[in-house]
Amino acid sequence: MREERRDVVALAALAAAALASRLLFRIDHDEDIDALRFALGVERFDVAALRPHAPYYPVFIAAAKGLALLGASPRAALALVSAAAGAATVAFTALLAHAVAGRRAAVFAGVLALASPFLWLSSEKLLSDMAGAAVTTAALWLCARARHLRRAPGAALTGPPEIAAREARAARSRTCALVLLGVGLGVRLSYFPFALACLAVIARSEGGRLAWLARGRDLATGALAWLVPLVLIATPRDLVAATWVQGLGHFTRWGGTAITVSSPAERLHGVLWGIWANGLGGAWPDAPAARWLGAPILIALLAAAALRVAPLQRAARAARDQPELWASALAYFVWALLGQNIAYKPRHWLPLVPPLLVALAAGAAALSPALSPAASAPRGRALRSAAPAALVAALAAQWLVDAIVLAREHRAPSPAAAIVGFLRDARAEQRPVLTRDLDRMIQEGAPGRRPVRVRSDAELVRAVEQAGPGGALITSEALSPAARDALAGRGHAISIRFARPRSRYVDALWSDLALLEALPGGPPMDRSLPRSTGSALSR
Repeated sequence: MREERRDVVALAALAAAALASRLLFRIDHDEDIDALRFALGVERFDVAALRPHAPYYPVFIAAAKGLALLGASPRAALALVSAAAGAATVAFTALLAHAVAGRRAAVFAGVLALASPFLWLSSEKLLSDMAGAAVTTAALWLCARARHLRRAPGAALTGPPEIAAREARAARSRTCALVLLGVGLGVRLSYFPFALACLAVIARSEGGRLAWLARGRDLATGALAWLVPLVLIATPRDLVAATWVQGLGHFTRWGGTAITVSSPAERLHGVLWGIWANGLGGAWPDAPAARWLGAPILIALLAAAALRVAPLQRAARAARDQPELWASALAYFVWALLGQNIAYKPRHWLPLVPPLLVALAAGAAALSPALSPAASAPRGRALRSAAPAALVAALAAQWLVDAIVLAREHRAPSPAAAIVGFLRDARAEQRPVLTRDLDRMIQEGAPGRRPVRVRSDAELVRAVEQAGPGGALITSEALSPAARDALAGRGHAISIRFARPRSRYVDALWSDLALLEALPGGPPMDRSLPRSTGSALSR
């Protein structure tokens, strides 16, 4: 009992430290169009006006609205929800590791999750990703806890009443997990593979058609808790129309799926860069130099995690022990690989990071021999016990420094936000601003300016020519290489009017977004223009 009390106190301290660190560097500006729409949704929820965009994230918006009613601004409310979700994810990662691999692994996982640059930075974003990851991690812990109750030491030696009580507690954990996953669909719908995989595994393990119906009811209960109010607030007609347009666009035009970004090389690069260089803070040519110091430790811990389940028999046993964890992680990986914008937005790998940290922690714990009283342990055995903890501590220290640097850089306005601020302050300029994706941000953040949305290269070239002798301003994501060449061929000079780039580990897609100007005549085109061209790819 005393040990359990210490664990609870330690877990509370871990969550408090995570919350304080996330709040320390919170931001209060719109980094991109998604963040803007979330803020607009907190101000006034409107499906037809894309406040926010489909699938509307009603649970996430409701949580932020609750804080706004207490006096927080919309952006402050979003920041508080993300920070709280980040702290919860750290705590649930430790709990998941405890259920999967024991107390020592829980300590390692908690330390790694607290220091993880990716989890930290994601907790600073005014987006729903972190809240969704908190829900999926909590649900996986509940599933692992149910499995742990059934295989706990001494469970087989207890009498029928004790066995029945354990089974009842395990069943309640599974029910809570599925209801929570149903609610989580209203936080971030794109994490649905976790819900479906857990439903399938739990229903199959319980057996029979009635089990499928009962567990499907649990998941539906959580989903209906937000779906019914959503239908009542927004008319079904608006819901269907907005959802259809969003879904069709996501899968056919700009969603970054395997249909719109079909290059296997680009998608493979998105997997490696997204999971290794972002999710796990691994070394990469343009990453902070300190990561090369932590890379050997990270590789060693990954190897230890792989060796822990490497033989076929042990891998099969691990899958049997934690089938919900394995099935949901695999299902989401396949979905993200094919249906998400992983080529340019590593944040889509976020829900897999807590399970990966659990794997690292379990691998480190497996390196340690069974602990015994220090007085009777030989010196070599004590050193072997301390070595994994030293590896974890060294990696966590490197991650912590990296996380603080990225979080501090993240407080500065994003390149998109900086452009909007420049346009707001440069009131003397009334040239049209040609853009493909920033029109809503400019309308909201720089009232009085004339954003013109162009959907093709031909529209862009025509709009520049119609702008007159004063020329036009262009946001660089709207200017493709073909459009540059076409404008140059018509005698237009293109140069950088304003740019404030930052690390692509902070802004993965538009790290070098710039505001350009196109003038008739003048010197040749500036070949040092930023490379962030092309339409923004979907949420």
